[in-house]
Amino acid sequence: MKFIIFTALLLLMAFVAVASADNVTGFDDYSLTVTVTANPDGTAHVDEEVQLIASPNVFDLYKNSLRSTRLTISDWQNTTGSKNLRYHILATPMNTRVFPHPLQPFTYVDKSVAIITVEYDTSAPVFNVTAAGPRKTLYAFNPQVLSFENAPEGQVLPENTVLVINILPNSKAENILPRPTSPADAAQGKPSTAISYMWNATGGAIPLTSSSSSFDFSFITEQSIDAEVSAYFASMQAQTKELLFSNYGLLLVILALIFISLFFILKQTKTI
Repeated sequence: MKFIIFTALLLLMAFVAVASADNVTGFDDYSLTVTVTANPDGTAHVDEEVQLIASPNVFDLYKNSLRSTRLTISDWQNTTGSKNLRYHILATPMNTRVFPHPLQPFTYVDKSVAIITVEYDTSAPVFNVTAAGPRKTLYAFNPQVLSFENAPEGQVLPENTVLVINILPNSKAENILPRPTSPADAAQGKPSTAISYMWNATGGAIPLTSSSSSFDFSFITEQSIDAEVSAYFASMQAQTKELLFSNYGLLLVILALIFISLFFILKQTKTI
């Protein structure tokens, strides 16, 4: 019985929070999820999902804005007043795409959730890539690219914000600080072979950096012998093709044709 009453109170508090959420634009930031997916060269693909609570007076504005396919992050930020509609991974973003979704109405409140997804690639490295041994490569996340919320102690992941880092397959993540909320082994400070690592600040802000520590995340990939051999021959093939189609390659082909022609001419002369 007590559990039922407690649950009802929580639902009532959530109802009041949603019902009272109004700002001058008619939109309120609700949540943010930033997903960083590592590329083999150290760059990354980034997906940012921004959820907003929309009031009835802006329903038409949002629906009309959906008709335009040319609105940028800045355009949507100006329309909604959202503080989350911006780049949170500062590594020279490119190929930015913005995908606003249709409104999703709440069941018991005359408000709706507006979801705007932003995708982009980074042209600058998000991970510093170094050799860690035979067939091993170390990827170390560069904390300077993070751009969330500044606090007196350092940078924090704000409440209702989720950061996800996806690493390369067949990798092992080590030296993770602060500890992620998942997977379980990494959350306990153990090395992990999982693909996705999440810092979920739904229950409260998570400090990322401070004056005495920095965001630390790295993983190691190990190339199999078969993959190494295949990569070697592919490299040799590429270098040979590049040489053949270069000026020097063309000269070598001409010289080879001349020598072959001379060989057959001399052979023919001896026969005669």
